[in-house]
Amino acid sequence: MVNVILSLSLLLSVACVTHGQSTAGDNSGCVYSFKVRTSDCAQTPGPSVDDQIWKSSVIALQEQVRQLTSDMRVMREHNNKLVSDVSSLQTKLARVTTDSDSRHSSTGGAVYIRWGRTTCPGNGTTLVYAGVAGGTDHHRTGGGSNYLCLPRDPEWGAIPSSPFQDPSGSLLYGAEYHVYSSRYFSAENAHSLHDNDVPCAVCLSAGRSTTLMVPAKVSCPDGWRKEYAGYLMAERDSHPSSKAYVCMDNAPEVVEGGAANRNGALFYHVEAKCGSLPCPNYRDGWDITCVVCSK
Repeated sequence: MVNVILSLSLLLSVACVTHGQSTAGDNSGCVYSFKVRTSDCAQTPGPSVDDQIWKSSVIALQEQVRQLTSDMRVMREHNNKLVSDVSSLQTKLARVTTDSDSRHSSTGGAVYIRWGRTTCPGNGTTLVYAGVAGGTDHHRTGGGSNYLCLPRDPEWGAIPSSPFQDPSGSLLYGAEYHVYSSRYFSAENAHSLHDNDVPCAVCLSAGRSTTLMVPAKVSCPDGWRKEYAGYLMAERDSHPSSKAYVCMDNAPEVVEGGAANRNGALFYHVEAKCGSLPCPNYRDGWDITCVVCSK
């Protein structure tokens, strides 16, 4: 800002220009002139152009600092809200997980046998026990009509005085694979199956209420969870003894040391036979698949 102090000295000069005769004291013919001497003007020096630019820059920077401070305050408040939201979500997640575990434990689960394996699939299932397959000898006409998954460590009741003291007893045998070609099964766990003893695993699927074995499918119906898939097996149809159909896992294992041909209950592939079975959807002589599902 420039401050200027003007010191004016007015010099009055009266020149009387007579346009004719004038009477004394008559000023009508006079012209008054005023002069200002510029030498009498004193000026105070102001800031230079560089000073003005510097001052403007400082003001602009101060405004930026004020704006950044305001932005940081807003961001800090937003960050605190995010931390609070994350903490709240973690609390809700822990509560939901606890409720889910409690619900699963309170509803129990569905139990099924995984034939040909010593372990459970691991998709929310737990192993109840692993065992070996058994049943009535394939030559017998009586006995049970189903395969059993027998524990490896049996517990006994009354101890008999001698073996087979009751001649009317029903004999329980072990079980073997009778598959002359295992081309359909995966060799992941065993390269040869024929005449080997068959393992099994009893599995608990937590939070599920029921299980279903679907023949001729490898996928489950909508809304059902797949436990495992494989091939349908049973006793040979020409044998006197018949067994219920079971689903043998697609990658079966064998019982260690159980390769001797002792027969007993046997597992054979189940093959389609056209006729009353609708073909060509089914194919004559093709092995039937299966899947075990839970819900």
